[in-house]
Order: sequence, then structure tokens, then C-alpha cells
Amino acid sequence: MRCDKHNERLVSKVLGACGRCISSNHESDRRSNEIHRSTRRRAGLVPQSPQEGDVVCPDCALHCRPSEEGIGFCHNREVREGRIEDRYGNAVPVTWYFDPLPTNCVADWVCPVTSSNDVSTKRERLKNLAVFYGSCNSDCLFCQNASYREMMRNGGPLMTPQELARAADDRTACVCYFGGDPSCNPQHSIDTSKILYTERGIAVCYETNGNISSKWLSEIAAVVIESGGTIKFDLKAKTPSLYKALTGTDNVAVLNNFRRLAEMGKEQEKTFLVASILLIPSYIDLEEITLLCEFISVCDPSVPTALLGFAPRHFMTDLPRTSRTHADEALKVAKDCGLENVRVGNVHLLSNEEYTI
Repeated sequence: MRCDKHNERLVSKVLGACGRCISSNHESDRRSNEIHRSTRRRAGLVPQSPQEGDVVCPDCALHCRPSEEGIGFCHNREVREGRIEDRYGNAVPVTWYFDPLPTNCVADWVCPVTSSNDVSTKRERLKNLAVFYGSCNSDCLFCQNASYREMMRNGGPLMTPQELARAADDRTACVCYFGGDPSCNPQHSIDTSKILYTERGIAVCYETNGNISSKWLSEIAAVVIESGGTIKFDLKAKTPSLYKALTGTDNVAVLNNFRRLAEMGKEQEKTFLVASILLIPSYIDLEEITLLCEFISVCDPSVPTALLGFAPRHFMTDLPRTSRTHADEALKVAKDCGLENVRVGNVHLLSNEEYTI
């Protein structure tokens, strides 16, 4: 499908416009809200962040305000007798599996864990405990892990921090929280992390959209720094209307949180913060990449940055995979913006298909 206004540019049917049209159209936010509400209703999910109630949920940056007996955007919290309560006590929807190290981590080339450990000692490879949370405070139309939506709707499988921590074994070197997104589960992830790090010496990593509540950001950063892990921060888009179209949410808190973490990172000897940018054809184009990379460079040009190949998923299966040309041009832009440690990741996803970048 081609854009009506920019005929040379591809368009995903779910959005009906290319990234440049969305970025310049003042009506795009209204259209984006309609798209996300519709797709979430069909999936049996809360259609948007509720704001009609009197009590504010402090646990992520959406700050939902559900009405009495209503539930939040993440499906993890509800209002009972005028108070925000966890729907499942100290358990949350979550699953886990092991990845042998080194793995396809966003931060693999700068990872403090794999660079400071022999990952194949005693003829056994060390492992990463990959923790998949079944909740999210974004609604990415291109989501690479959309199975979280079923977990969020069904409310399970459930695990407490203690149960999740017991999944680690003697070969577990690190834990990485993703999903979904760990920003919806700050207390659960921190409680799990403290068990894993203080009792087992396991490094703690987060892979997040960055929509973390200021209430929890410093505490999450502290456990990551103390344990020797990383926070892998997916910036998605810089232009507010484009970010809203792709994710259904705003990026004000995301950008503010990245700035704060970048300042913290300047004081650390080891890599602490890693940025990632998903190269979505016709949406994360060279103009948007420039904005993102300039933002990272102003925060701290030494922040390692991964430019990731896109695979068609979820509601954007009608787009091609990221082209090699797109990736090469994005890498050049990133370096021209002053980024000192940038590379292309997910190179196995890159295609030879050409399209207007």
C-alpha cells in the first residue's frame, strides 16, 4: 500500500498514512486514539488509559485513574473502595525461559556480564533468565511479542517474586525483564531482583519502553547498577504524534527518564544504559532517526545505541523487513549525529528489498 500524499512511500494499512503524514497532521492524534481503542477492544483489553476516576495509580508513567472497580491499562491494578490495589496480590502474569549466553541481547556487544565472565566454563554455558511479563503500558502496532496481550487479558500464569526467583539455577549469570514491559511491574521486578542479586549474585537487566513512573525509576536504576546489569531503553520515535500513532501512548515520560538515566550513566565505570531504535520502513525514516540520534547525543553521545532490524509483526505485517540500505543509511546518520558507539543489530532480519527511506 502506498501513501496518498507521498506516493513513493509505503504505508501500513492499520495506520493508513506514512510517517511523514502522521508527523505533520494535527488530526493524527485523534485518528491514532481511535485505532488503538478499536484494536484493544477487539482483543478484550481496556481500550485506553482510564482517566475518569479520583485515585491515581502511581506504578507506571501512564498514571491511570480508573473508576471504582475499574482496572488500569496494564490490567494488573484496580480500584477497590477508593484505593489502587494489585489485582493478584504480590503475583503478576509472567513466564520465563533460559537463554544460553551469549544470547541475542540488545546490549550484547557492550554487556558487562558476557564481557567479564567466561560464558562456557566447565563445558557448560552460563545462562540468562529471560522473564516475560504479561502486561504492558504501550500498545505497539508492530509489537514483536504480542502474546503478552493474551496473558494480560487472561490474568496468568501468575508467579510471586519468590516463585520467579526460584527459577534461577547455579548456571544463571543474569536476569532480563521484558515482555510486555517491566515498567508495569516495578515492585515485582525489584523484589525478584533483590533475591537474585543479594542471594545469588545474578546481574539484573531491564529491556523497557521507558514508560516508568518517577516513583520507581531511581530504585530500578540502583539495583541494575549495583548488580552490574544494563537498562536497554527502546526509544521508538521522537516526534510525539508518530510515537502516539505507533504505540498508543505519549513519550514525554520516556524522554525525561532517558535523560535522567543518561546523567546517572556518566558516573558509572561500566555500561549501564543502552539505547535501541527499531528501523520501521516508512515510519522510522532518516528524518526521525536524526531526531532520535540528536536526542541521544545531547543526553550523552557515549550511550551505546543499537539500530535494530524490523520484522513484520502484529498489525504491521504488510510492511517489509528493514532493508540493508535503510540500516546502512541509519548507521551513517547516527555517526554524523555524534554517537560514539552505535551499531546495527538483528542483521539476520535485514532484506535486500528497496523502498524509499
